[in-house]
Amino acid sequence: MARLSNAFTVTVWLVFLLASAPAWAEDARQAVEAGNRSLIAAVLRGDASAVADHYTENAQVIAPGAAIATGRVAITEFWRSAIESGIKDVTLETAEVESDGNLAYETGALGIASNDGGITTARYVVVWKRVGDKWLLHRDTWNSAK
Repeated sequence: MARLSNAFTVTVWLVFLLASAPAWAEDARQAVEAGNRSLIAAVLRGDASAVADHYTENAQVIAPGAAIATGRVAITEFWRSAIESGIKDVTLETAEVESDGNLAYETGALGIASNDGGITTARYVVVWKRVGDKWLLHRDTWNSAK
């Protein structure tokens, strides 16, 4: 009887875990989309420090044609320079988010409108990392969509 009870308990636990997995994935997607909205707002306010706060302490921004910016100080300077170059608007269109444990990845399309009327489009991949109860960008890279 004890074996049957243990088997039942294990089965119930496994069903609970498997049923919760899609909810975790959905929670990650919602967190990523909220993080993106907050990051865009910080860029449009011109607040490079607030942008960098969306990244982990040892995050990397791997931008085309630029040195890898590692850590929040370097990421702040990267975004300060980008903002000062004249960003008028930013759009992020998330295509996919998948998560496993404390890591998630996001793919999508990026659009940047500059003050001079130019528009840059790109594709991106971001690795997000859960730190405590927050999802933060951990690796951020993109390339031209042309």
